[in-house]
Amino acid sequence: MRFVEYVLRFQKHLQGALNLKSKDVRDYFVYNTLAMECFQGVNTLIEIAQYLVAKKKLGFPSTYRELFEILESAGYISNDELKVFKRLIFLRNLIAHEYYRISESELLEMVNLLEKASDFVTRIRVERDI
Repeated sequence: MRFVEYVLRFQKHLQGALNLKSKDVRDYFVYNTLAMECFQGVNTLIEIAQYLVAKKKLGFPSTYRELFEILESAGYISNDELKVFKRLIFLRNLIAHEYYRISESELLEMVNLLEKASDFVTRIRVERDI
């Protein structure tokens, strides 16, 4: 049941980010809301990856980046997808630790990367033994 909650939460944050993508990101409230939707979307991807790694007993990652490297090594994501996840984690960390440094264009990039990451969520969701 937890996995379904993660998927639904990811979809909710992705949809929220997509809805804001067409708005004026220079607006203070749009900027902050978009940053939070992206941040929460990435956090949920991390939870999905943690769940998958634990469920499949793939290892014990010490960083978020390593979590996705394990998934790539195990064949759950491609090398191109790994690059997407690494970039998302980098941008997430900007929001988490150096909020003033993430640009409007980087937020819009996050939305596009979250869209790409949704392919992973869709593939994992249809897998029978998760």
